[in-house]
Amino acid sequence: MTLKEYLIEEFGYNEPIYLGDIKFQNYSRPWIFKELKKLVSNEELKRFDSGIYYFPKKMPWGDSVLSTNKIVEWRFLSNGYDTYGYVTGASLLNKTGLSTQVPNLLELVSNKESTRVRDIYIGNQRIRVRRSRTTVTRDNVNVLQFLDLMNLISPSLLDETERYMLSKYVKASGVTRVDVAQYAELFPAKVMKNMIESGVAYELAQ
Repeated sequence: MTLKEYLIEEFGYNEPIYLGDIKFQNYSRPWIFKELKKLVSNEELKRFDSGIYYFPKKMPWGDSVLSTNKIVEWRFLSNGYDTYGYVTGASLLNKTGLSTQVPNLLELVSNKESTRVRDIYIGNQRIRVRRSRTTVTRDNVNVLQFLDLMNLISPSLLDETERYMLSKYVKASGVTRVDVAQYAELFPAKVMKNMIESGVAYELAQ
């Protein structure tokens, strides 16, 4: 099996391929890097950014382009099988309808980050990645994101519409009181205070 065959079988087309994720037989990283450069030179493989590659799909209008959102998703949030991060900050407030502002900075929490917090760029997108307070999984991602949201809000400033959107988010998330009790101690004390003052504490599932 060639490196190209391995990459297509392992990652497919129009999916991000990170240099660090390539485990091809016992070949060294410098050898793999050299072979990737050959594939790029031959226009068989595209380089999106430093250490990020993909095989484009042939479309009627030309080669497909890998989206920044897909790269961010794969690198910091989920690979489709495992969940290891979530959106937070102003982006979470926008997502839940608690803010109409579309932030230029995308804030994430991820198991994939080893430092407390750092800013990076993927393409032209500025991203602030924070190390997770505990291991993020498919089972706890909703409650961790919910508790982060409680850490962001100011209940006294919420209008009627925003309270409705918050209530709608809580019900859709499926977060229970048991979930909250399990992870609340990992967050600042104001999280529980904000839950009570916003009325959200009384809307959690049993």
